[in-house]
Amino acid sequence: MIPAKPSRPGPGDAAVTLRVHSVYAPGPLVVEAGHPTALVPIESAIAAVTLGADVHTLDRSCLLVLPTGAQAEVRPTAAVTQVAVLGLPGAVFPRVLAAYAHLGAREDRWRTWTNAPALLPRTVWVHEVVHRYVFERHALDQHDTDAVRFLEVEFVKELYFLFRDRDEGADRATIQQKLSPPVERALAFIDAHLFERHPVKAIAAHAGCSESSLLRAFRREVGHTPAAWWRRRKLDGALDLLRAGHHSVADVAEQIGYDNPTAFGDAFRRRFGRPPSTFKPKHPIKSPP
Repeated sequence: MIPAKPSRPGPGDAAVTLRVHSVYAPGPLVVEAGHPTALVPIESAIAAVTLGADVHTLDRSCLLVLPTGAQAEVRPTAAVTQVAVLGLPGAVFPRVLAAYAHLGAREDRWRTWTNAPALLPRTVWVHEVVHRYVFERHALDQHDTDAVRFLEVEFVKELYFLFRDRDEGADRATIQQKLSPPVERALAFIDAHLFERHPVKAIAAHAGCSESSLLRAFRREVGHTPAAWWRRRKLDGALDLLRAGHHSVADVAEQIGYDNPTAFGDAFRRRFGRPPSTFKPKHPIKSPP
């Protein structure tokens, strides 16, 4: 599990706290909500969340808001599942109210809605805001900038109106598109064998189609080739390994399948905008048991 630093409340800061956890099989990660807390899987990750007697499956289509005092167990559905845990303490909503009271935002409704667990749809805007926020906070280590504060307000504002639309029976569409069965099987295979080396024909065989058919479907439905998507996911995993602080850059490069550290550095810089050496933590995190 690899947490990012918490936010540092300042005069203009909305005080959202953030942890990005890599949950390793078999898990689980235990989340204790000291205030309303949103659980959001990263990228194509899927997680099973146990909350009391209920089990929720979180994927690209939804997110879960926990009330204050709730305790949830998050289990991965692949070798590694990334989940963003965003805490929403009392200092959050006043800034949203200042910006959106003219649209009917009310703090009493926010408090009522966040007093019980809620599974909410993950809209395109929520998806983009969360991933940009995680990039700013977790990857770039930014905590008190105009961009961070804007994204915090936009995330909480969007949650508010998702709650409102739910109560009014007007749930909005999610970012989740209907993927074809071969692409779904291929994505599951990639996540389950993230740090292994397999040719594209192995992915196609698992998906139950030819390489050319999988290539066309992947480009159409995912926007990448299978190989390019796998490299992208491996680089995400490399960031986690570097943040953990247990491996050198060369070791991480080898672990995710790069024989040439220079090529790994170039690919990493294209993905995250900075060289891998700048992502070493000040305080290494203990390895998961």
